[in-house]
Amino acid sequence: MLEVSKLRRDFGGLTAVHDLTFKVEAGEIVGLIGPNGAGKTTTFSMLAGFIPPTSGDIVFQGKSILGLKPHQVCKLGVTRTFQIVQPFPDMTILENVMVGAYARYTGTVDARRKALEVLERVNLAHKANTLGKNLNLLELKRLEIGKALATEPSLLLLDEVAAGLKDAEVDNILVLVRQLNKEGITFLIVEHLMKVIMNLSHRVIVLDFGQMIAQGTPDEITKDPAVLEAYLGKEA
Repeated sequence: MLEVSKLRRDFGGLTAVHDLTFKVEAGEIVGLIGPNGAGKTTTFSMLAGFIPPTSGDIVFQGKSILGLKPHQVCKLGVTRTFQIVQPFPDMTILENVMVGAYARYTGTVDARRKALEVLERVNLAHKANTLGKNLNLLELKRLEIGKALATEPSLLLLDEVAAGLKDAEVDNILVLVRQLNKEGITFLIVEHLMKVIMNLSHRVIVLDFGQMIAQGTPDEITKDPAVLEAYLGKEA
């Protein structure tokens, strides 16, 4: 579904991502992890069209998406969420999700129908008329996923969807992501919380200083010496 080839992004004299190459197959849940500053968010921003790569290529479903704007990438089926939830605070939850639906539907009736369907999927239908500013953090996380789902993605880029949640709330999100994956959505997930990565990922890609240092199953990754050194230091 997604093929990233020798992706690079420079910011002045700093190389944030260096010759990154990986694939994501349809139906997978792939984790993208690494220490702070490893290049994870920069990678997401390039995949979603928010910033252009310095070099390299991004191919989605057989077509290069280099140079496309975020709304064009979204139309093709790639949507991202953000670590810091960004609701429209003075709009209802239904209206928030309708904004995402307008990426696919030009008419209000169709956008509303799609938004209502999505609210059922993310268990927020009972909050349809609640303003965005009145949700708790777990509800806001579900809303963030709902806004993305309304664009009808094939590939959903989740950026630290569990950040700030309590343990039981994390379990709640895990159930939702697994269900959406069963329904046919492919995921690439940036996450610091290892519980999420270990429980969801079919494969894990590890970045450090902008370069891939390992990839494999969650079990393989936890035993990889290069990964342990990146997270814990050489002495550990």
